[in-house]
Amino acid sequence: MSVFINNLEFFYSNLPERYIAADEFLFLKRFMSPFCQELDNYDFIFAEFHKSINPDTATEEFLNYFLYSFFGWGWFPGWFTLERKRSFYRNVATHYARRGTARGIVEFLAEFGVTARVINRALYYDNMILENSSWAISGPLYVVIQIFPMVAGVPENLNYYDEFLFDQDIAIDPQLQITKLDIDELLRFQQPLGQHFIIEEKVAA
Repeated sequence: MSVFINNLEFFYSNLPERYIAADEFLFLKRFMSPFCQELDNYDFIFAEFHKSINPDTATEEFLNYFLYSFFGWGWFPGWFTLERKRSFYRNVATHYARRGTARGIVEFLAEFGVTARVINRALYYDNMILENSSWAISGPLYVVIQIFPMVAGVPENLNYYDEFLFDQDIAIDPQLQITKLDIDELLRFQQPLGQHFIIEEKVAA
């Protein structure tokens, strides 16, 4: 719990005694009041700032500002909830650190509800090794990303009763989900320089 001092009382009481004694009609105290009120506002902002940067309590407005201003990230699906944004915000530095790696690609896509498997090792064909990472390979390497079937993405608090929705501000399409174009854009963020991505869509059995 934050404890604040009253800046007006603090500064006024610490003035030289002769100033306080001469301030019979409290003119000086009233004159100081707007400035001290401004200081009170700053004290409150500073004391509460930890809630803004905490992933568990950050507001959606702050998340949108922070992610775009510091990381240049401003795209989210329409069904992305505040909790999902907080999760992305919590892990965004890790995503940047693992950018372009097999683990990084899988975890990054998982944030957007996409299940994937990444194959970035040498490919074998009979007795030959294709795309080995040795010095003999002068061309770009190919990373295969297998995308598994996705379920429809809907808000977590969606309430159904028969064919009606409750507690929703707008009509929501239950089939709304990440598209192939969206996945292409997400992978563009992850793609290492000098390498190519091959996307394979796996079908349900």
